Amino acid sequence: MTESPEELRVRGNSFFSEGNYLEAVKSYQECVKRSNGDESCQQIAYRNLAQCFLKLCNYDEAIKAASEALKIMPFDTKALYRRSVAYEKIGDLKESIADAQKLIQLEPNNKAVKDLIHHVESCVVLKRELAFSLKGKISSMFSILVDEKSPVDLIETALRNLIALIKEEDKTASNEVWLHPSSNKIFDLINHLNNQIADLALLLLENIVKTVPSLSVTIFDKMTLKYIIGRVMSPSADMSTCMCKFLSHLLESLTQIRAYQKARNTAVELAKRNKSLAQSLLPKEVYPPYKLEAELEGPVAKILEQVLRSTNSYRLGAVARDILLQLLTWIIPSETGIGWTERIVTAEGNLERILEVAAATCPKTLMVSAEQSRVAGVASVKPRHKHLLKEASMGEGLPEISRGGVLKTSANTRMLVACLLSRLFNDLRSDQDRQRFSQTCGEFVMELLTDKFIESKVEAAAVIGTLFSGPYEVGSRVLATEGVLEGLLLLSQSENLAYQTIALDTIILATNKKDKCMDIINQAVPILRTLYKSPDDGVKVRALLGLCKLGVLGGGDASIKSMADGSTVILMKACRRLLLGKSASGKPETGVSSDATSMRWAIDGLAYLSLNGEVKEALIKDEALLIAVYKVAELGYYDTAFPLVSLLANLTNSFVEKEITPEMLELAKFAKQHIPEKHEADEPKVVTQRRQKMIDVGLATCLHNLTTKLVTKTSAAQPQVREVVSRIYLSCTECVDRRGLLVSAGAGKALLNLSLEDNTDEGKHVASQALAKLTITADPRLTFPGERSLEVIRPLLQLLDMECPALQNFEGLLALTNLASLDHKHRCRILQEGALPKVEHYMFEDHEELRRAAVECFSNLAQHPAVVVACGGELSAETAGTVACGSSGSEVVKLLTLYCYDEKDIFLVRAAAGALATMSHDPGILRKITQVDKWKEKMEVLAAHPSPTIQHRVVFLLRNLIVCGGSKIARDIVDSRLVELIDYLQHLPDISDTEVLPPEAIVLGQGRPKAAVREDAKADRKKTRDIASAAMRKLVEYGFIKQTQPTSPLFALFMFMKAFLAEATEPPCNVPSVLPP
Repeated sequence: MTESPEELRVRGNSFFSEGNYLEAVKSYQECVKRSNGDESCQQIAYRNLAQCFLKLCNYDEAIKAASEALKIMPFDTKALYRRSVAYEKIGDLKESIADAQKLIQLEPNNKAVKDLIHHVESCVVLKRELAFSLKGKISSMFSILVDEKSPVDLIETALRNLIALIKEEDKTASNEVWLHPSSNKIFDLINHLNNQIADLALLLLENIVKTVPSLSVTIFDKMTLKYIIGRVMSPSADMSTCMCKFLSHLLESLTQIRAYQKARNTAVELAKRNKSLAQSLLPKEVYPPYKLEAELEGPVAKILEQVLRSTNSYRLGAVARDILLQLLTWIIPSETGIGWTERIVTAEGNLERILEVAAATCPKTLMVSAEQSRVAGVASVKPRHKHLLKEASMGEGLPEISRGGVLKTSANTRMLVACLLSRLFNDLRSDQDRQRFSQTCGEFVMELLTDKFIESKVEAAAVIGTLFSGPYEVGSRVLATEGVLEGLLLLSQSENLAYQTIALDTIILATNKKDKCMDIINQAVPILRTLYKSPDDGVKVRALLGLCKLGVLGGGDASIKSMADGSTVILMKACRRLLLGKSASGKPETGVSSDATSMRWAIDGLAYLSLNGEVKEALIKDEALLIAVYKVAELGYYDTAFPLVSLLANLTNSFVEKEITPEMLELAKFAKQHIPEKHEADEPKVVTQRRQKMIDVGLATCLHNLTTKLVTKTSAAQPQVREVVSRIYLSCTECVDRRGLLVSAGAGKALLNLSLEDNTDEGKHVASQALAKLTITADPRLTFPGERSLEVIRPLLQLLDMECPALQNFEGLLALTNLASLDHKHRCRILQEGALPKVEHYMFEDHEELRRAAVECFSNLAQHPAVVVACGGELSAETAGTVACGSSGSEVVKLLTLYCYDEKDIFLVRAAAGALATMSHDPGILRKITQVDKWKEKMEVLAAHPSPTIQHRVVFLLRNLIVCGGSKIARDIVDSRLVELIDYLQHLPDISDTEVLPPEAIVLGQGRPKAAVREDAKADRKKTRDIASAAMRKLVEYGFIKQTQPTSPLFALFMFMKAFLAEATEPPCNVPSVLPP
């Protein structure tokens, strides 16, 4: 017999009660089929089906069933409830909360409904927090990466977002990315067909390696060395460059050398500050030497081996080669790296590979002709090349090296190779190793010189030039070898223009040190004179540069003239023509020469010639030439850094001149020694005008470009070069009216860099002094926007070192005074850097201006509660803050009190009175003031001072002595003549516009407009009167005086002076003060 729909529903309910949900589903589905259009029966059956599916965790079917029930009865609360629950389970919180909101409207008092909507809302909040959390962001990015259907632009965005997260969250984000289940997808993406995605994936791994060094070995093992070197040799320049940068960061993380260097430098700096230790200690004596962990030696050795094999590969791009050379320059030497110089240099073939890169730095056209002449095949390959071919073929993962192409080099490659060779040679400790180094270089050069191809001789000249740019001692030894110099001189007389050029380059580089190369100069002079007549500007300027070196043998000594008058100016014009990109005919081609080599030699020639006063004046009048010189700094050629800096230093007279005392002058005359003469163009007035003209034309921007592009974290960033840049900046800041141009061109940021990083000690002090000059004459908040004004404090404190000249001490104190006047944050930073003991040291100085500057600085610092406590104040720890600063305590208060009595220096009196007034709110400070011998007499003299500014400060101090010092100190004041002076001060009339100001007020306001000085005096007078009245009212409160009718201020002054001059014969009585009713 067929069951009715009602019977099926009841049977379904029975199955549901027993927990048999599958049978219940069948019964309800059958009930729906047999309902014959009975909507009431269908509604109940669908509703029950939804509940069964919820129990079976089949949420999609539950939603369908509940939706069918709601089609029949839209306000079915049970169906709404069950569908809301199902939506929540599948994560569709928007639909779930919509159903829950309908439920709460239908049954607002139903507890189950309230619990549901609360649960759903909590899920929404959690989901939102997860979406905005680091883990959620990373998961959403990986969901894009693992989706095969994701478009390329979306994958790029996801990778960039992951990189940005790592840069923001640092180690936390890196760990989250690495521990994500889909992190292996990154290694798939580095092989993506789209180069942009592959580079971004590699950049992501690079950031992970930088932030979590412990993952370096794992990442290296997964990528494999063969893959890394293959990418380094990629024909895509971007891909190759990206992998070279990754390799650099991978080595840094594996070796942890940067962290070690930072720790060692900190230890060395602390050792220098410790005066009890000998200052000649080497860094290794104050910090243990670097030692690479044994398990990391293998991977690091393999990487460096392959990097060295890659340096002279013809498949490597110029930019990638430069990056690898820079990597070797800092990773190998012990000064900056792991100290494997001996291991690397003694290994067979390594030094030869570097020298082969040096050989390739000659002009590209020359190399092409060389390769064309070697088209004969293997027979033309020299034994040296065959040896490298054999070694290269044995290297795993490294493509075979062949002479079938030209080594790609940039304009900076020679400088990078020279820097690498110099670092390696200087890092060798034993004479035997240095001898072997020089011998290898000599054999390499001789092998090239004895080759039958003329192009090999040119390569030999390029190698010698590189050696002279780097390890000069090695270059000198090679050049001293029999036949080498003669070969260069013969090459310079060749008819081939390119051969002449490279030979001249080498000869010029070899004549850098006069005392070591007089033989070279003597033999080269006739040839240089001949080549100077060449119609080619390139050859001519090289010959000219050699002649320039001879033309300025006397340096800045005007009495020594190695050439006829006007010759140096003619040579300057030849350099000018080459630098401005003009041909021999004088026809302009470009604004600045596009030939980097010609540009370098032109700047070199100008640098030597600029030692001559005539050249300085001629060059400064040529605005087009000045602009071209400034333009060189923008181009970023590393080998132009030193000559460009030297040129600018000569023009601005930035080098330190040795002071010749009259005694030394007389002694030189007696001994018949030569006495240098100064050129009229080097007189102070002329030099100042020259500096002003150079700044107006654009020197400020040039210096900023020079600092940021050439001498910051590049191979040209030598401390000595940075010191010269610092000196040029200092010379420019001496032009007070041009400091605004310097600031607008970024001098603040550049000088901060020069004063803190990679500079000599003298260079840091000079840069700090330039910073001080910029801080003194302008609002530091404008000169150093943002938080940069806080960064200036540390360099300025370097100037307070006792080893620095008095002028640097003075300007450092003035700059700190300005910064301390800004706000509490700056005062905190100054104290945190340990400035207070240094400032106090100069408060005891005998030098009048130093002493005054220190007291003024202390006066501004005294606004900080920690200074008050350090000087003996009684403020609570909460009020004083957490800043710790040392002080001599009561001695400072006593010193300031004594300075208030100084009759010679009115500025010192103002500063000392201001400092005491600032700290006088503290009872401890007030007691220390009263402990000074004859303090009341000193305060009487100070209160009678005619300057309104000083009157204001002293009456403020007296008011605090009365108000904060307690009744005992107030009683002492009443028993003295001070009460009469306070009474006098409270009756002082206003200063009128026609009244003649006291001379002291005019002196204190010097340098300011007269109107401003008068307005300040008026304001001080009003404040003085108000404060004095408040002090007298407090004495009335104490009951020490009583209020009477006002009297004339002149009468009060008369009474005081009468009492002051008369000799007291009896104890003073309590004279009632005159206080307004």
